[in-house]
Amino acid sequence: MSPLIKILIAVVIIFVAFGAFASVALIYIGHRVHQKATELGLNRSDDERRASDAEMRRINGCALLPKSEVSAVVHMDIVRAENTGSDPGCAYSVAGDAADMTAKHLGAMHKAELNEQQQNTIQDFAKGILKNGDANQTASEHPGEVPVLAFSIDNNAAQLQMRLNRATLGRLGPIGLVPIPGLGDEAFDAYGAMIFVRKGDKLVRIIYTTCPCVSADVIPLARTIVAGL
Repeated sequence: MSPLIKILIAVVIIFVAFGAFASVALIYIGHRVHQKATELGLNRSDDERRASDAEMRRINGCALLPKSEVSAVVHMDIVRAENTGSDPGCAYSVAGDAADMTAKHLGAMHKAELNEQQQNTIQDFAKGILKNGDANQTASEHPGEVPVLAFSIDNNAAQLQMRLNRATLGRLGPIGLVPIPGLGDEAFDAYGAMIFVRKGDKLVRIIYTTCPCVSADVIPLARTIVAGL
């Protein structure tokens, strides 16, 4: 094994370990910020809250973003599009497993830095590490499928949530947050794993940690979602 590959494997061990931690941290932080905003219900009258909630109930998340657009980005057939959460949104699944899709996501993030052989080596090694961790994971609701992209829409103190998410997630690393100009009223990508977008009083969260794609591929999908709000 060449010294370069040894170095790359050492890097991917660190990256996978940090990536797994960061993904969990991102989701947890976003969930806690959402909970706090819901509890506070900041500065909205009862009439405003009722009107906003009624508007949210009319949103069909899976209709905002067609399966064909997601399929074109991941270059795979979307076998399922469904919303299983309490907020409007949608999750798009392909046939496969999470370890394979996460390894492909890691490879896509570093595609410009590696040649094809190096990409394959890193993806195979990352896949092996991730598969070894599958024993600790809960069984999938749909065996043989993995969601490659999911989004949710929230109408609780969107501006505050954006500020809190940006401030809190920024502490995980100095270069993890990337502003996305021209998307909604404000938007940023977090660590190549999630995109946060605010349009008016609505916050859109998009997670793509198991997508064989990068943020540049997901941003057009985010524009489609936001255009429908």
